[in-house]
Amino acid sequence: MTIPKLSRTWIIIGLILLMCAALSGSAILSVQGTQAQENDLQNQDTAAEAERIGVQGVAVNGTAGGETPANMPITLHSIDRVAGRVATVEATTDQNGGFRFDQVTLLAGGSYVLVMDYAGMRYNALLEPAELAEPVELTVYETTQDISVVQVERQAMIIADVNEKEREIAAMELLSINNVSDRTLLPELTNITNPSEISFLRFSLPAEARELDVQSNLPGGDIISIGTGFAVTSPVLPGRRRINYTYKFPYQEEKVTFNQRLIQGAEVYQALIPERLAEIQITPLEAKPRIDVDGTTYLLWESRDIPPGRGITLEFSRLPQPSLPARLGRAVTDGNLWQTAIPLMLGVALTAALLYAWFRGARVAPVATGLVATPPDETQLRRQTLVQYVAALDLQFEEGRIAETEYQAQREKLLAQIRQGGQPSEDERGRDW
Repeated sequence: MTIPKLSRTWIIIGLILLMCAALSGSAILSVQGTQAQENDLQNQDTAAEAERIGVQGVAVNGTAGGETPANMPITLHSIDRVAGRVATVEATTDQNGGFRFDQVTLLAGGSYVLVMDYAGMRYNALLEPAELAEPVELTVYETTQDISVVQVERQAMIIADVNEKEREIAAMELLSINNVSDRTLLPELTNITNPSEISFLRFSLPAEARELDVQSNLPGGDIISIGTGFAVTSPVLPGRRRINYTYKFPYQEEKVTFNQRLIQGAEVYQALIPERLAEIQITPLEAKPRIDVDGTTYLLWESRDIPPGRGITLEFSRLPQPSLPARLGRAVTDGNLWQTAIPLMLGVALTAALLYAWFRGARVAPVATGLVATPPDETQLRRQTLVQYVAALDLQFEEGRIAETEYQAQREKLLAQIRQGGQPSEDERGRDW
Protein backbone atom coordinates (compact mmCIF):
# COMPACT_ATOMS: atom_id res chain seq x y z
CA MET A 1 0.00 0.00 0.00
CA THR A 2 1.43 3.43 -1.04
CA ILE A 3 1.34 6.15 1.67
CA PRO A 4 0.78 9.72 0.38
CA LYS A 5 3.73 12.06 0.77
CA LEU A 6 1.84 14.38 3.21
CA SER A 7 0.95 11.47 5.46
CA ARG A 8 4.56 10.25 5.52
CA THR A 9 5.65 13.74 6.58
CA TRP A 10 3.20 13.84 9.51
CA ILE A 11 4.25 10.37 10.58
CA ILE A 12 7.89 11.46 10.73
CA ILE A 13 6.94 14.56 12.73
CA GLY A 14 4.90 12.40 15.13
CA LEU A 15 7.81 10.01 15.69
CA ILE A 16 10.13 12.93 16.43
CA LEU A 17 7.65 14.33 18.98
CA LEU A 18 7.31 10.94 20.70
CA MET A 19 11.10 10.63 20.94
CA CYS A 20 11.32 14.12 22.44
CA ALA A 21 8.59 13.30 24.98
CA ALA A 22 10.36 10.10 25.98
CA LEU A 23 13.65 11.94 26.45
CA SER A 24 11.90 14.68 28.43
CA GLY A 25 10.16 12.07 30.64
CA SER A 26 13.47 10.40 31.33
CA ALA A 27 14.91 13.74 32.30
CA ILE A 28 11.98 14.46 34.62
CA LEU A 29 12.25 11.03 36.23
CA SER A 30 15.95 11.56 36.63
CA VAL A 31 15.37 14.93 38.34
CA GLN A 32 12.64 13.49 40.60
CA GLY A 33 14.82 10.56 41.53
CA THR A 34 17.67 12.92 42.34
CA GLN A 35 15.35 15.06 44.47
CA ALA A 36 14.07 11.99 46.33
CA GLN A 37 17.63 10.88 47.00
CA GLU A 38 18.51 14.36 48.21
CA ASN A 39 15.44 14.37 50.52
CA ASP A 40 16.43 10.98 51.92
CA LEU A 41 19.96 12.23 52.53
CA GLN A 42 18.59 15.34 54.21
CA ASN A 43 16.35 13.21 56.45
CA GLN A 44 19.28 10.98 57.27
CA ASP A 45 21.43 14.02 58.02
CA THR A 46 18.63 15.48 60.18
CA ALA A 47 18.27 12.17 62.05
CA ALA A 48 22.01 11.98 62.48
CA GLU A 49 22.13 15.58 63.73
CA ALA A 50 19.11 15.09 66.07
CA GLU A 51 20.04 14.99 69.70
CA ARG A 52 20.02 11.55 71.27
CA ILE A 53 19.45 11.26 74.99
CA GLY A 54 19.06 8.68 77.72
CA VAL A 55 15.63 8.40 79.34
CA GLN A 56 15.36 6.98 82.81
CA GLY A 57 12.46 6.44 85.18
CA VAL A 58 10.67 4.08 87.54
CA ALA A 59 7.54 1.93 87.44
CA VAL A 60 5.63 2.05 90.73
CA ASN A 61 2.70 0.09 92.10
CA GLY A 62 -0.12 2.42 93.13
CA THR A 63 -1.87 -0.25 95.20
CA ALA A 64 -1.08 -0.21 98.92
CA GLY A 65 0.99 -3.31 99.70
CA GLY A 66 1.28 -4.18 96.01
CA GLU A 67 4.38 -5.82 94.60
CA THR A 68 7.08 -3.74 92.96
CA PRO A 69 6.96 -4.26 89.16
CA ALA A 70 10.48 -5.74 89.03
CA ASN A 71 12.05 -7.53 86.05
CA MET A 72 9.18 -6.44 83.81
CA PRO A 73 9.47 -5.51 80.10
CA ILE A 74 8.77 -1.85 79.40
CA THR A 75 8.60 -0.04 76.06
CA LEU A 76 9.04 3.54 74.89
CA HIS A 77 7.46 4.58 71.56
CA SER A 78 8.82 7.76 69.91
CA ILE A 79 6.27 9.33 67.57
CA ASP A 80 7.59 11.75 64.95
CA ARG A 81 4.44 13.60 63.90
CA VAL A 82 6.27 15.55 61.18
CA ALA A 83 7.81 12.59 59.34
CA GLY A 84 5.04 10.19 60.33
CA ARG A 85 7.43 7.64 61.82
CA VAL A 86 7.40 5.62 65.04
CA ALA A 87 10.55 4.29 66.70
CA THR A 88 10.50 1.79 69.56
CA VAL A 89 13.05 1.01 72.25
CA GLU A 90 12.71 -1.62 74.96
CA ALA A 91 14.12 -2.16 78.44
CA THR A 92 13.55 -4.26 81.57
CA THR A 93 12.88 -2.91 85.04
CA ASP A 94 15.32 -3.65 87.84
CA GLN A 95 14.51 -4.94 91.32
CA ASN A 96 13.22 -1.52 92.35
CA GLY A 97 11.16 -0.94 89.19
CA GLY A 98 13.77 1.38 87.69
CA PHE A 99 14.56 1.45 83.96
CA ARG A 100 16.65 3.31 81.39
CA PHE A 101 16.41 3.77 77.61
CA ASP A 102 19.60 4.77 75.75
CA GLN A 103 19.95 6.52 72.41
CA VAL A 104 16.42 7.98 72.35
CA THR A 105 16.04 10.60 69.60
CA LEU A 106 14.80 13.91 70.96
CA LEU A 107 11.99 15.03 68.64
CA ALA A 108 11.10 18.70 68.93
CA GLY A 109 7.64 18.18 67.39
CA GLY A 110 7.09 14.65 68.62
CA SER A 111 5.64 12.80 71.58
CA TYR A 112 6.41 9.63 73.52
CA VAL A 113 4.34 6.78 74.95
CA LEU A 114 5.61 4.64 77.83
CA VAL A 115 3.93 1.19 77.97
CA MET A 116 3.96 -1.72 80.42
CA ASP A 117 1.75 -4.82 80.79
CA TYR A 118 1.03 -5.75 84.41
CA ALA A 119 -1.45 -8.16 86.02
CA GLY A 120 -3.48 -8.56 82.84
CA MET A 121 -3.71 -4.83 82.15
CA ARG A 122 -1.81 -2.50 79.82
CA TYR A 123 -0.72 0.78 81.41
CA ASN A 124 0.70 3.75 79.52
CA ALA A 125 1.79 7.32 80.00
CA LEU A 126 1.92 10.02 77.32
CA LEU A 127 5.04 12.17 77.56
CA GLU A 128 6.16 15.38 75.89
CA PRO A 129 9.83 15.96 74.88
CA ALA A 130 10.42 18.43 77.74
CA GLU A 131 9.43 15.76 80.29
CA LEU A 132 12.25 13.44 79.24
CA ALA A 133 14.89 15.61 80.89
CA GLU A 134 13.73 14.43 84.33
CA PRO A 135 13.06 10.85 85.52
CA VAL A 136 9.62 9.68 84.32
CA GLU A 137 7.15 7.55 86.24
CA LEU A 138 4.60 4.93 85.24
CA THR A 139 2.01 3.76 87.77
CA VAL A 140 0.48 0.28 87.66
CA TYR A 141 -2.14 -1.26 89.96
CA GLU A 142 -3.28 -4.58 91.31
CA THR A 143 -6.74 -5.64 90.10
CA THR A 144 -10.13 -6.34 91.65
CA GLN A 145 -13.49 -7.75 90.54
CA ASP A 146 -15.42 -5.80 93.18
CA ILE A 147 -17.78 -3.57 91.20
CA SER A 148 -18.57 -1.51 94.32
CA VAL A 149 -15.24 0.34 93.98
CA VAL A 150 -16.80 2.29 91.08
CA GLN A 151 -19.19 5.04 92.12
CA VAL A 152 -21.41 7.14 89.88
CA GLU A 153 -20.85 10.70 91.01
CA ARG A 154 -23.33 12.19 88.57
CA GLN A 155 -25.70 10.81 85.94
CA ALA A 156 -27.79 13.09 83.76
CA MET A 157 -30.50 12.02 81.33
CA ILE A 158 -31.16 14.66 78.68
CA ILE A 159 -34.25 14.54 76.48
CA ALA A 160 -32.72 15.86 73.27
CA ASP A 161 -35.80 15.69 71.04
CA VAL A 162 -39.33 14.32 70.77
CA ASN A 163 -40.70 13.20 67.41
CA GLU A 164 -44.44 13.45 67.97
CA LYS A 165 -45.30 12.08 64.51
CA GLU A 166 -43.33 8.87 65.17
CA ARG A 167 -43.98 9.02 68.92
CA GLU A 168 -40.29 8.61 69.66
CA ILE A 169 -37.96 10.21 72.20
CA ALA A 170 -34.25 10.81 71.56
CA ALA A 171 -32.23 10.79 74.79
CA MET A 172 -28.63 11.18 75.93
CA GLU A 173 -27.14 10.07 79.24
CA LEU A 174 -23.92 11.54 80.65
CA LEU A 175 -22.08 9.82 83.50
CA SER A 176 -19.14 10.80 85.63
CA ILE A 177 -17.77 7.73 87.41
CA ASN A 178 -14.99 7.39 89.96
CA ASN A 179 -12.98 4.33 90.94
CA VAL A 180 -12.38 5.34 94.55
CA SER A 181 -10.05 2.40 95.28
CA ASP A 182 -6.36 1.91 94.57
CA ARG A 183 -7.03 -1.11 92.35
CA THR A 184 -8.05 -1.42 88.70
CA LEU A 185 -11.49 -2.95 88.21
CA LEU A 186 -10.77 -5.79 85.77
CA PRO A 187 -14.15 -7.41 84.97
CA GLU A 188 -14.48 -11.17 85.09
CA LEU A 189 -16.12 -12.21 81.81
CA THR A 190 -16.23 -15.98 82.39
CA ASN A 191 -17.31 -18.33 85.16
CA ILE A 192 -20.25 -16.12 86.20
CA THR A 193 -22.77 -18.32 88.01
CA ASN A 194 -25.10 -15.68 89.51
CA PRO A 195 -25.81 -11.94 89.05
CA SER A 196 -23.97 -11.01 92.26
CA GLU A 197 -20.72 -12.07 90.59
CA ILE A 198 -21.08 -9.65 87.66
CA SER A 199 -18.16 -7.23 87.85
CA PHE A 200 -18.71 -5.02 84.82
CA LEU A 201 -20.67 -1.79 84.54
CA ARG A 202 -24.35 -2.16 83.65
CA PHE A 203 -26.89 0.41 82.55
CA SER A 204 -30.67 0.37 82.03
CA LEU A 205 -32.52 1.30 78.85
CA PRO A 206 -36.22 2.00 78.26
CA ALA A 207 -38.34 -0.72 76.67
CA GLU A 208 -37.74 -1.11 72.91
CA ALA A 209 -34.79 1.29 72.94
CA ARG A 210 -32.81 1.38 69.69
CA GLU A 211 -29.81 3.06 68.00
CA LEU A 212 -27.61 2.79 71.09
CA ASP A 213 -24.28 4.60 70.75
CA VAL A 214 -21.73 4.52 73.62
CA GLN A 215 -18.67 6.77 74.03
CA SER A 216 -16.16 6.78 76.90
CA ASN A 217 -12.54 7.42 77.84
CA LEU A 218 -12.19 3.94 79.34
CA PRO A 219 -9.58 1.55 77.91
CA GLY A 220 -10.63 -1.13 75.43
CA GLY A 221 -13.69 -3.27 76.08
CA ASP A 222 -16.97 -4.39 74.56
CA ILE A 223 -20.57 -3.21 74.68
CA ILE A 224 -22.89 -6.17 75.25
CA SER A 225 -26.65 -6.48 75.55
CA ILE A 226 -27.74 -7.74 78.95
CA GLY A 227 -31.23 -7.93 80.44
CA THR A 228 -33.13 -4.69 79.90
CA GLY A 229 -30.03 -2.66 79.09
CA PHE A 230 -26.36 -3.03 78.23
CA ALA A 231 -22.98 -3.59 79.87
CA VAL A 232 -19.51 -2.11 79.38
CA THR A 233 -16.74 -4.68 79.88
CA SER A 234 -13.89 -2.15 79.94
CA PRO A 235 -11.46 -2.07 82.88
CA VAL A 236 -11.75 0.97 85.15
CA LEU A 237 -8.51 2.44 86.50
CA PRO A 238 -8.48 4.36 89.79
CA GLY A 239 -9.74 7.91 89.35
CA ARG A 240 -12.48 9.63 87.39
CA ARG A 241 -13.74 8.56 83.98
CA ARG A 242 -16.73 9.45 81.80
CA ILE A 243 -19.32 7.46 79.86
CA ASN A 244 -21.85 8.98 77.45
CA TYR A 245 -24.52 7.16 75.48
CA THR A 246 -27.47 8.04 73.27
CA TYR A 247 -30.55 6.08 72.24
CA LYS A 248 -34.17 6.41 71.08
CA PHE A 249 -37.28 4.85 72.57
CA PRO A 250 -40.98 4.87 71.66
CA TYR A 251 -44.09 5.96 73.53
CA GLN A 252 -47.76 5.39 72.78
CA GLU A 253 -49.88 7.47 75.12
CA GLU A 254 -49.28 10.93 76.58
CA LYS A 255 -47.04 9.38 79.22
CA VAL A 256 -44.40 6.68 79.40
CA THR A 257 -42.48 5.11 82.28
CA PHE A 258 -38.83 4.08 82.44
CA ASN A 259 -37.44 1.91 85.23
CA GLN A 260 -34.00 3.51 85.66
CA ARG A 261 -32.42 0.80 87.80
CA LEU A 262 -29.17 2.66 88.64
CA ILE A 263 -27.35 -0.58 89.38
CA GLN A 264 -24.24 1.32 90.52
CA GLY A 265 -26.35 3.92 92.35
CA ALA A 266 -25.77 7.66 91.91
CA GLU A 267 -24.71 10.49 94.17
CA VAL A 268 -26.63 12.87 91.89
CA TYR A 269 -29.18 11.85 89.26
CA GLN A 270 -30.63 14.53 86.98
CA ALA A 271 -33.11 14.75 84.14
CA LEU A 272 -33.05 17.69 81.73
CA ILE A 273 -35.49 18.84 79.06
CA PRO A 274 -34.91 21.82 76.70
CA GLU A 275 -37.20 24.75 77.33
CA ARG A 276 -38.87 24.30 73.94
CA LEU A 277 -40.34 21.03 75.31
CA ALA A 278 -41.39 22.64 78.58
CA GLU A 279 -44.84 21.04 78.52
CA ILE A 280 -43.29 17.65 79.33
CA GLN A 281 -43.16 16.76 83.02
CA ILE A 282 -40.97 14.24 84.87
CA THR A 283 -41.79 12.54 88.16
CA PRO A 284 -40.88 11.64 90.90
CA LEU A 285 -37.71 13.78 90.74
CA GLU A 286 -37.57 17.16 92.47
CA ALA A 287 -37.87 20.20 90.21
CA LYS A 288 -34.89 22.55 90.32
CA PRO A 289 -34.26 26.04 88.85
CA ARG A 290 -33.68 26.12 85.12
CA ILE A 291 -30.09 26.06 83.92
CA ASP A 292 -28.28 27.34 80.83
CA VAL A 293 -25.99 24.97 78.92
CA ASP A 294 -24.11 26.49 75.97
CA GLY A 295 -26.86 29.01 75.34
CA THR A 296 -29.75 26.52 75.66
CA THR A 297 -32.10 26.72 78.64
CA TYR A 298 -33.07 23.41 80.25
CA LEU A 299 -35.70 22.43 82.79
CA LEU A 300 -34.01 20.43 85.54
CA TRP A 301 -35.17 17.66 87.88
CA GLU A 302 -32.91 16.00 90.43
CA SER A 303 -32.51 13.32 93.09
CA ARG A 304 -29.52 12.63 95.36
CA ASP A 305 -27.82 9.81 97.24
CA ILE A 306 -29.46 6.90 95.44
CA PRO A 307 -28.02 3.59 96.73
CA PRO A 308 -26.95 0.88 94.24
CA GLY A 309 -29.82 -1.12 92.79
CA ARG A 310 -32.68 0.92 94.24
CA GLY A 311 -33.26 2.92 91.09
CA ILE A 312 -36.06 5.28 90.11
CA THR A 313 -39.18 4.68 88.05
CA LEU A 314 -39.33 7.78 85.88
CA GLU A 315 -42.63 8.91 84.39
CA PHE A 316 -42.64 11.29 81.45
CA SER A 317 -46.08 12.86 81.07
CA ARG A 318 -47.80 15.36 78.78
CA LEU A 319 -45.91 13.98 75.80
CA PRO A 320 -46.93 15.47 72.44
CA GLN A 321 -49.27 13.40 70.31
CA PRO A 322 -49.54 13.22 66.51
CA SER A 323 -52.55 14.76 64.82
CA LEU A 324 -55.49 12.52 63.90
CA PRO A 325 -54.62 12.50 60.14
CA ALA A 326 -51.03 11.60 60.97
CA ARG A 327 -52.14 8.72 63.20
CA LEU A 328 -54.51 7.29 60.60
CA GLY A 329 -52.00 7.84 57.79
CA ARG A 330 -49.27 6.02 59.69
CA ALA A 331 -51.61 3.16 60.54
CA VAL A 332 -52.53 2.64 56.89
CA THR A 333 -48.90 2.94 55.77
CA ASP A 334 -47.70 0.41 58.34
CA GLY A 335 -50.20 -2.19 57.13
CA ASN A 336 -51.46 -2.75 60.69
CA LEU A 337 -54.68 -0.81 60.22
CA TRP A 338 -56.92 -2.74 62.55
CA GLN A 339 -54.46 -3.28 65.36
CA THR A 340 -53.37 0.36 65.33
CA ALA A 341 -56.77 1.92 64.77
CA ILE A 342 -58.65 -0.20 67.33
CA PRO A 343 -57.98 2.12 70.33
CA LEU A 344 -59.08 5.13 68.28
CA MET A 345 -62.21 3.33 67.07
CA LEU A 346 -63.11 2.26 70.60
CA GLY A 347 -62.74 5.85 71.76
CA VAL A 348 -64.99 7.11 68.94
CA ALA A 349 -67.56 4.39 69.56
CA LEU A 350 -67.64 4.96 73.32
CA THR A 351 -67.85 8.76 72.93
CA ALA A 352 -70.73 8.45 70.47
CA ALA A 353 -72.49 6.02 72.77
CA LEU A 354 -72.15 8.27 75.81
CA LEU A 355 -73.32 11.36 73.91
CA TYR A 356 -76.35 9.43 72.67
CA ALA A 357 -77.12 8.29 76.22
CA TRP A 358 -76.84 11.83 77.65
CA PHE A 359 -79.18 13.30 75.05
CA ARG A 360 -81.66 10.41 74.90
CA GLY A 361 -81.52 9.33 78.53
CA ALA A 362 -81.85 5.73 77.46
CA ARG A 363 -79.61 2.70 77.12
CA VAL A 364 -77.65 2.87 73.92
CA ALA A 365 -77.42 0.30 71.22
CA PRO A 366 -73.97 -0.60 69.82
CA VAL A 367 -72.69 2.05 67.46
CA ALA A 368 -71.61 0.79 64.06
CA THR A 369 -68.22 1.98 62.88
CA GLY A 370 -66.23 1.35 59.75
CA LEU A 371 -63.10 2.58 58.01
CA VAL A 372 -63.93 1.78 54.38
CA ALA A 373 -66.82 2.64 52.11
CA THR A 374 -66.87 -0.72 50.34
CA PRO A 375 -69.25 -3.38 51.66
CA PRO A 376 -67.43 -5.25 54.45
CA ASP A 377 -66.84 -8.96 54.18
CA GLU A 378 -67.64 -11.46 56.93
CA THR A 379 -64.32 -10.93 58.74
CA GLN A 380 -64.70 -7.16 58.69
CA LEU A 381 -68.26 -7.44 60.00
CA ARG A 382 -67.04 -9.63 62.82
CA ARG A 383 -64.31 -7.12 63.72
CA GLN A 384 -66.85 -4.29 63.71
CA THR A 385 -69.20 -6.29 65.92
CA LEU A 386 -66.39 -7.06 68.37
CA VAL A 387 -65.50 -3.36 68.54
CA GLN A 388 -69.13 -2.52 69.20
CA TYR A 389 -69.28 -5.12 71.98
CA VAL A 390 -66.17 -3.62 73.64
CA ALA A 391 -67.75 -0.14 73.45
CA ALA A 392 -70.95 -1.40 75.02
CA LEU A 393 -68.95 -3.25 77.68
CA ASP A 394 -67.04 -0.06 78.50
CA LEU A 395 -70.33 1.78 78.87
CA GLN A 396 -71.67 -0.86 81.27
CA PHE A 397 -68.55 -0.53 83.41
CA GLU A 398 -68.80 3.27 83.40
CA GLU A 399 -72.40 3.00 84.63
CA GLY A 400 -71.39 0.54 87.37
CA ARG A 401 -73.48 -2.29 85.99
CA ILE A 402 -70.62 -4.81 85.82
CA ALA A 403 -67.90 -5.78 88.30
CA GLU A 404 -64.35 -4.71 87.45
CA THR A 405 -62.92 -8.25 87.43
CA GLU A 406 -65.62 -9.48 85.05
CA TYR A 407 -65.25 -6.34 82.94
CA GLN A 408 -61.48 -6.75 82.60
CA ALA A 409 -61.76 -10.45 81.75
CA GLN A 410 -64.40 -9.94 79.07
CA ARG A 411 -62.66 -6.91 77.60
CA GLU A 412 -59.30 -8.66 77.33
CA LYS A 413 -60.99 -11.64 75.70
CA LEU A 414 -62.67 -9.43 73.09
CA LEU A 415 -59.49 -7.44 72.39
CA ALA A 416 -57.53 -10.66 71.94
CA GLN A 417 -60.00 -11.77 69.26
CA ILE A 418 -59.74 -8.37 67.54
CA ARG A 419 -55.94 -8.60 67.50
CA GLN A 420 -56.23 -12.06 65.94
CA GLY A 421 -58.14 -10.56 63.03
CA GLY A 422 -61.60 -11.23 64.44
CA GLN A 423 -61.29 -15.01 64.36
CA PRO A 424 -63.11 -16.83 67.19
CA SER A 425 -61.22 -19.00 69.66
CA GLU A 426 -61.50 -22.79 69.51
CA ASP A 427 -64.20 -22.96 72.23
CA GLU A 428 -66.26 -20.25 70.49
CA ARG A 429 -66.37 -21.68 66.99
CA GLY A 430 -69.93 -22.36 65.93
CA ARG A 431 -71.36 -19.68 68.24
CA ASP A 432 -73.88 -17.40 66.53
CA TRP A 433 -72.53 -13.86 66.49
